[in-house]
Amino acid sequence: MSQEHEIAKILLEQEAVTLNVEQPYTYVSGIRSPIYCDNRRLIFFPRARQIICQAFAHQIRPFTPDVIAGTATSASPWAAWVAATLEKPMGYIRKQAKGYGKEQLIEGGDIQGKTVVVIEDLVSTGGSSLNAVTACQAAGATVLAMVAIFTYQFANVIPKFQAARCDIRFLTNFTTLIQVAVEDHFITKDQLALIQEWNTDPQGWGPKHGFP
Repeated sequence: MSQEHEIAKILLEQEAVTLNVEQPYTYVSGIRSPIYCDNRRLIFFPRARQIICQAFAHQIRPFTPDVIAGTATSASPWAAWVAATLEKPMGYIRKQAKGYGKEQLIEGGDIQGKTVVVIEDLVSTGGSSLNAVTACQAAGATVLAMVAIFTYQFANVIPKFQAARCDIRFLTNFTTLIQVAVEDHFITKDQLALIQEWNTDPQGWGPKHGFP
């Protein structure tokens, strides 16, 4: 079993990713979706946590970064565990600077002149993830890569990171996960087709299937 398949299986078994075409989820944006990802669940399961941390370390080690930085708050635990594994300094990136004290956006230490790998738990449209990368760059760091647990594989994400001159890697992805979901009977082949259709047109999928 490949690493991508192993981690996809973990996400499904621990219900970090759930699939439901009959009662699709509603995102904050209002989009209706048959897939929902909550990778915060994974920190509760020691064996799953260990496998994912080792996968992160395997992806990150060749970059030889000076610093591991996690996005707050969901990826902060992963950044801490991976930094400990690799024996690297660790920081985390707030969504916005504190409104008091030193008003810091990046916590931990000064990353100016350092090379950084950013850890994320999920990349959807890539907006908030890219904000974390640009925050590090604005602080004077060179961001070698962003590495995330899971991606929906929306088509416009990779070009955004290419424009920011930042490599991007994923431990597993939408295509692998739904393949594992069918193989392990989390969904049927008919449901698979509906979920694949959502991935090509997230905004139009709900109204097309009667979910306003």
